[in-house]
Amino acid sequence: MIVNKLQMYLIKQLLVATLLVFSLVAALAFVINLLGELQDVGKIGESYNFYQATVYVLLCLPHTLYQLSPMLILLGGVLGLGLLNVHHELIIMRCHGLSWLALGKAITIAALISIITLMLSGELMAPLFRHKAIIIKNNARNHGQVVFAPSGLWLHEHNNFFHVARLIDKNHLEGISRYEFNEQQQLIATYYAASMDLNQGIWFINKLQKTLFLPNGGTTSIYLAHAKWQFTLNPSLLNITTLLPEELSIRQLCKILNNLNNNSLKIAQLRLALWQRILQPLLILTSLLLAIPLVLVAPRATNLGLRMFCGIILGFMVYLMNAIGGQLSIIYQLSPLLAAILPILLIFILSVILLKIYANC
Repeated sequence: MIVNKLQMYLIKQLLVATLLVFSLVAALAFVINLLGELQDVGKIGESYNFYQATVYVLLCLPHTLYQLSPMLILLGGVLGLGLLNVHHELIIMRCHGLSWLALGKAITIAALISIITLMLSGELMAPLFRHKAIIIKNNARNHGQVVFAPSGLWLHEHNNFFHVARLIDKNHLEGISRYEFNEQQQLIATYYAASMDLNQGIWFINKLQKTLFLPNGGTTSIYLAHAKWQFTLNPSLLNITTLLPEELSIRQLCKILNNLNNNSLKIAQLRLALWQRILQPLLILTSLLLAIPLVLVAPRATNLGLRMFCGIILGFMVYLMNAIGGQLSIIYQLSPLLAAILPILLIFILSVILLKIYANC
């Protein structure tokens, strides 16, 4: 894709403005979230100190910024184009032959660069860092009863050790291994269950394979399709460990959906989150389109602060439209794909309407 010097200048200004907006919001989010975490220092666990609270907040920042990326890129576009418009640079460029098509091309390239960078961060870094942050906080919270690791979580109860491969919900665990020891710390039995569900305070297990180690050195195996376990783990300890669907990467969402198979548990939320994540680049691109009429429709005398204020309002509208639309789709059982694409269509229509208003002025 060939670009001239004017387009390169436009791309550079938009990227610098977007980077500035992200930096300011990151600094503000860090301070606000750190102040909130300081309330838990020394309370949820003796090992949760100021250093761990700081690390927790820093690790959560990529996820926070990725969630707000459509609004932040919109503000970056408003700031970049607004500065060019206030300094009459857009008019000068138009006088030197820069067409509206060339302007749109430059904005699209800047948007694609931002989207690629955000996708790499949001799909690779953000979920990984968020998971590590949760491990840090929960290992301090649960006083050793639950230990969280990248491979899953370990639970300790009396002479039993449990490993859970996947925590789908605080009431639904998958891939559970149990190791039972006697008072002499000798392994006497191992268990493996495909899943475990909490119902009215009782844990029910499915597809249990139990292996007993006999005193003579032999083993015997038992298979049970369904059974109960006397398990006193407080499910509230698992509350914070469960990542919300919107916090998962596309790969994690696909993996969980495959593991659930025909289980209807959280299927709607997960499918909605998957389509929203897949269509996130398109949402970012259409959000940036709003920056063009927002800058051009307003009179040139309008100061940059007012433009930015309008951009913040529109950005929150984009964010709320995406969030509320998803929740309504779950309540009224709409198609997840339709719920994910509808806000994008509404934003695009709004951009076209504003551009037509500008063209008729």
